[in-house]
Amino acid sequence: MYERFSDRARDVADLARGQARALRHWYVEPGHVLLALLDDDASEVVRQLGAPAEELRAALAEALGGGTVEPGEYLPLSGAAGGVFERAPREADRLGHRIVQPFHVLLALLATADPVLTDVLARTRVDPERPRTPLTPPAATALLDSLTRDPAAGAPPVVGRAAEIDRVLRVLTRRDRRIPLLTGAPGVGKEAVAVGVARAVEAGRAPDALLGRRVRALDLAAVLADPRHRARGTALVAGLLDEIADGTGLLLYLPGALTPLRLPEGTATPLGLLRPLLETPGVRAFGACTDAEYDRRDPDRGLDRLLQPVPLDEPPAADLPGILRAGRARLEEHHAVALTDEAFAAAAALARDHVPDRALPGSALALLDEAAALARTARAAADRDGPPAVTAAHVTEALAGAAGVRAPGRPAPPAGHDPYVWAMS
Repeated sequence: MYERFSDRARDVADLARGQARALRHWYVEPGHVLLALLDDDASEVVRQLGAPAEELRAALAEALGGGTVEPGEYLPLSGAAGGVFERAPREADRLGHRIVQPFHVLLALLATADPVLTDVLARTRVDPERPRTPLTPPAATALLDSLTRDPAAGAPPVVGRAAEIDRVLRVLTRRDRRIPLLTGAPGVGKEAVAVGVARAVEAGRAPDALLGRRVRALDLAAVLADPRHRARGTALVAGLLDEIADGTGLLLYLPGALTPLRLPEGTATPLGLLRPLLETPGVRAFGACTDAEYDRRDPDRGLDRLLQPVPLDEPPAADLPGILRAGRARLEEHHAVALTDEAFAAAAALARDHVPDRALPGSALALLDEAAALARTARAAADRDGPPAVTAAHVTEALAGAAGVRAPGRPAPPAGHDPYVWAMS
C-alpha cells in the first residue's frame, strides 16, 4: 500500500500510532492521523484551512479522550484510518503527482466520514467539503526534499577557493561541457567549493542563468545504502529522476558523482543515471569525485562530452591557517574544548608530513578533531571542570592513535621474542 509514499508520508502512520499510544488507545483512528499530520510539515497546509494548529490539536485530544489500560506492542489501523492511506494515492493522481506526500494524506483525511473527526472540524471551523483544488500543495519534490540537503547549511565560512568557485560557475553557464566535475585527493576541499558555489548562487553573485536556483546535494550512494531504501532502490531512483526532471529551478550537487552504485539492473554511477536529464537545458548539476574514481571511470563518450573536470590542489600555505580556524567554532562547540594556536600549527605540520593518504586541509582538520576528543576524554577521566585546552601535545598523541604513526620522539616499544625462532637458533 505504501509503494508510492514518500518517507515523510510513510512516517505519518508511525506517528499516528505514537499518538494513539500516548492516549492509551488500542487502535489508530483518523483523529490520530490528523494529530500526526499536525506534527509534520503538512501542519502548514492545515493552517491554510482556517484553524490554528494548537486549537485543532487540543480539540482532537479532548474528543478522542484517553484510555486507562496500556495498549499492546502493535497498534493496528482501524478500517477508517486504513481507508485514509488507501485513498491518499488517488488524491495524488487527481493532482497529477507521482509521489504521495503528507499533503495527500491530509486531503484523504478531509474526505473521511469519521464522526469524531467531523465534529472536531466543525467546532474548529474547518469545512471538510471545502473545494480542495484552490489549495496550493507543496511542490512535488517530496523525495528531493527528504533525501537531499542544502550543502551550505551549517557549513563554516569558505576561505580562499575563489578561483575554483568562479570556474564552476562559469562552466555551469556554458553550452557544451557544462557539467563541472570537481576532482582531487580526499580531504582537498571539494565540499568547501560546493558550499562556496551554493552561497554565491544564494547571494546573487552568480551568472543570470543560475540566479534564483535552489542548490541541493544528493549523495545517491548513501541513500541506496540506507536499509530503509534497500528494498525499493529502483523505485526510489525512478521517483528522484522524475522530480529532478521537473525541477527547472534546481542546481544539483552530486558528491561521489562517479561512485559505483549496485542496482538490480546492474552497476551505474550517479552521473550515469542522470545522463538523460543532464542534456535537458533546464537541468543544472555539478559533481565531485576523487582522482582515483575519475581515472577508473568506464569510458562513456556521451557523458564525457558533458563533463568538464575542475581539478583541485591543496590550498596555498598562506590560506591553511584561515581554513583551519574557520572550522574552530564547530569543533569547540562539539567537544566543549578550547583550541590553542599551537594546536593549529601542530596539526598543519604533522598532517603534511605524517598523513599521506589524505590531503590538506582535511587531514589537519581530522587531526584537530581527534585531538579535541582526546582532550575531552582526558578531562572527563580527571573529573575537572571547565573546557580543557587542546595543545600541540594532544595533536601529537592524536596522530599516533588515529593514523597509526608513532609519536615523534617516542621510542619504539621493544619487540617480544618468538619462542619458535629462539628454539631454532
